[in-house]
Amino acid sequence: MLMSTIHTFDLRTGAFINSRPAQVVGGKELTVCANATPVAPPTDIPTGHAARWTGSAWEVVEDHRQHMDSKGTKIGGTPYWQPAEGDDWQSPPRYTEELGPLPEGAVTERPKKPLSVLKAEKEREITAACDAAIVASLTMPTSAPSSAEVAVAAASLASIDPDGPDTLLALHTARRDELLAAVAAADSTAALADVEVSYAV
Repeated sequence: MLMSTIHTFDLRTGAFINSRPAQVVGGKELTVCANATPVAPPTDIPTGHAARWTGSAWEVVEDHRQHMDSKGTKIGGTPYWQPAEGDDWQSPPRYTEELGPLPEGAVTERPKKPLSVLKAEKEREITAACDAAIVASLTMPTSAPSSAEVAVAAASLASIDPDGPDTLLALHTARRDELLAAVAAADSTAALADVEVSYAV
């Protein structure tokens, strides 16, 4: 005797779970129960979608949920952010537990850093590079010199050319100020990216 097949679904979400033979009780097949239907779900379900029971039929909907692996760890899913709710570049991604499209206003790309933050990062890069250029000009090191080595190099240069240290300092700080002015004038991330941090050593 060929057994009927029933198709189970999650009572809360309606998501398809699996298909199995109907139970037989008292010689009769039970093809209808609280979380199952004899109606077969669609067989051609695109990636990122799932079959959902509506109460009378199956429908195919987006599925952005995470799923449990064999160890019970949540994996996959579609990370998203809600800028209208305050999410920014520092916010951790959100994940939905519901079937269907992502919430209105959701974006799947992490929000970009604001220009003010990018400028502050660039300014720190410029200042650090200036300090490194001054040290390198004094010592021409093959590795990072100690503060004592820098002091000795500066004294040595001053003994040969009294204005040497001041000239080097003026050269690099002028370049630093030029770069900082370019950062201040940048009105877009593209313009900021065009500011190339470089010093003549």
